[in-house]
Amino acid sequence: MASSAVAFYRKSQGDEDDVSLQLQRERVGDLADDLADDVETIDLGVHTGFSIHTKDAGEERIDANDDVLGLLEDLRAGEYDYLAAWDDTRLARDQFFWELKRAALVGGCELAFVEEPPEDELTFRVQRAVESDVKRREIEKSRAAMEARAEQGHDQGRPPHGLKYDDAGERWVSDREDGEFRDALDVIELREDGVSWRDIEDETEVSKNTARRIWERRDRYRQEASIDA
Repeated sequence: MASSAVAFYRKSQGDEDDVSLQLQRERVGDLADDLADDVETIDLGVHTGFSIHTKDAGEERIDANDDVLGLLEDLRAGEYDYLAAWDDTRLARDQFFWELKRAALVGGCELAFVEEPPEDELTFRVQRAVESDVKRREIEKSRAAMEARAEQGHDQGRPPHGLKYDDAGERWVSDREDGEFRDALDVIELREDGVSWRDIEDETEVSKNTARRIWERRDRYRQEASIDA
């Protein structure tokens, strides 16, 4: 009977093309290939690793990601023999890790890492608790700044694919210099024509996850396109 594995890629900050993310895709992919006959991938790209344990319900969270929720179901159902990642923090940076680990145990899936976590369970738990507390304090500080920006009607966070902040650092505007904005418009046009996410990725070289986020903000991209027209 053929064995199966899922390779999981994620980083918290930076760009989709960062060297560290590319290294994950290579090394974790190789690990999964060594462990199993059939390998699937979950590539979150640049995505938060914190969940409802640390962040508010309305914020971007790893436990609100459809791919991650699907992974939980598949793990419980015993779909995979191995779940491969760079290290435990790539799966989640707070207590949500234990939900993934429990699902893996229920389904008989072994966790495999390129860089193994500490063997001492107490050290591992302390590191997790400290990391969550530090993140909570950072979130509390940044939340106040975000609320002030929101009150002034300013955009928040890292600009989406093909957009950048204006000179005042207040609003996302089209970034036509590197062609990503045109790629975003192509994604929207292809999706409107009923093209699948996989085919869109092949056509535009924009990852499926990024393409989905572009589609969710299609009205904003169209607005920027009309301004530049």
